[in-house]
Amino acid sequence: MSQPEPQISRPARLTAAVPPFLLGLVGIALLTVMDGVVKELSPRYSALHLTFLRFAVTAAMGALLFLALRAPLPDRGVITGNLLRGIMVALSTLGFFYGLAVLPLAEVFIISFIAPLLVALIAIPLLGERPKPLVYLALAIGFAGVMVTAGGVSLATIAWERALGIGAVLGCAVAYALSIVLLRQRAKRGDPPLTIALFQSAIPAAILALPAALFWAPIASADWPAFILIGALGLAGHVALALAFARGEASRLVAVEYTGLIWAILIGLVFFSEMPTPQAMLGAALIIGACWLLRR
Repeated sequence: MSQPEPQISRPARLTAAVPPFLLGLVGIALLTVMDGVVKELSPRYSALHLTFLRFAVTAAMGALLFLALRAPLPDRGVITGNLLRGIMVALSTLGFFYGLAVLPLAEVFIISFIAPLLVALIAIPLLGERPKPLVYLALAIGFAGVMVTAGGVSLATIAWERALGIGAVLGCAVAYALSIVLLRQRAKRGDPPLTIALFQSAIPAAILALPAALFWAPIASADWPAFILIGALGLAGHVALALAFARGEASRLVAVEYTGLIWAILIGLVFFSEMPTPQAMLGAALIIGACWLLRR
């Protein structure tokens, strides 16, 4: 006897007609806006506190949605399968948020864009994907756009802070690449997108709870709306990405990460007075071209 379709599949049904590439674009846009909010809070809170609260709030929202949809409880395989990914997400976000505190927003994205290249390579042995030559061409063009943009990045940062920031973001890129490949792996095995997003937040929150408690600093009441916004954007962005990677190849979809640089430039200009340079605009054009190639 066939079983009724679980309600947790509602997000997948509602987005069935939406191309995976477009879902990826939406997910990256939401997460980049979230990063802009984090950068605004970074002068007042440490990277540890920002990372913990980002995941704790998102996990709480995800749990409420999980219960509201009466989703089936995950089995042991789903839990253990998402555990390693949760650890990678925690490490990646911690490094990224530290970079946001000491480097310009666009520069953080530029450095982290080594991750899509790593994903395309890691997906070959772990997922058995064989990308077409056009995918490699698109990735190369996108990376060229990143390098062009890097030529226009401001270097007005204290040397040791800059070194620590770059190191943290590079470490973040490696962890993030692994988390993306693991996301595709879990999505291919049928893990519901909301379950993936919930574990992606709950596991890092649990890992960081004790360190955050030991070094806790009071949260200003005026900042709680920003933390709630961070949680909502994080949940929506990761559900969109989980839906995208459930239906598309990791090596093909990963280049949508490059569009985050365009959002970062705009957010940096409007909210942080970080003026984009001509090199940055040329780099953005190359990135858009790379994404267009991937849709062919």
